Amino acid sequence: MQRKKAHIDSRIEEANIDKGIIVLLTGNGKGKSSSSLGMVCRALGYDMRVGIAKFLKGAQDTGEDVFLARQPNVQTAL
Repeated sequence: MQRKKAHIDSRIEEANIDKGIIVLLTGNGKGKSSSSLGMVCRALGYDMRVGIAKFLKGAQDTGEDVFLARQPNVQTAL
């Protein structure tokens, strides 16, 4: 069991390398914005930096935009 634990611990340590990730949410219907904002909030909760790019038809100013603009770890491209 000690050998197995050592192997698992080494794999966990390898997985803890800082990397960036890109998440692209597409498709018809609802849920994409809610899902993405949930991921953003989770990342900010862990003090990670977040970049957001939105591709929308027309100019819309939302409460989410106002809130995220105030967050120091958020970079937006609207």
